[in-house]
Amino acid sequence: MFEQITASEVAGYAVGALLLSATISAPKIDSFISSSQRSSLGMCKRCGDVNRIACRKCKGSGLIRQGGPFPLTPIVSQKSTSLSCTYCAGRGCFSCPQCSSNQP
Repeated sequence: MFEQITASEVAGYAVGALLLSATISAPKIDSFISSSQRSSLGMCKRCGDVNRIACRKCKGSGLIRQGGPFPLTPIVSQKSTSLSCTYCAGRGCFSCPQCSSNQP
């Protein structure tokens, strides 16, 4: 079954898998590096002394597109409708739990 696959095809699959795994892990690596940089500067590891954290559901915008981020409807018939985020009540951010617990 695999006798007809060449070495360059196997290498292409390996490079594709490597790029896919790097793309998936990039946000976690970035958050680890930024957290360590913030702690070395004496800042809050989570928010960087901003005292606010973006909502993870709406990504800080306060709005969620109806139909999800990748709707499967055609672009011609799609109307741009957004709903207020129910997780953050449309604010787009929360108070940092680490900063608020450290305050007297």
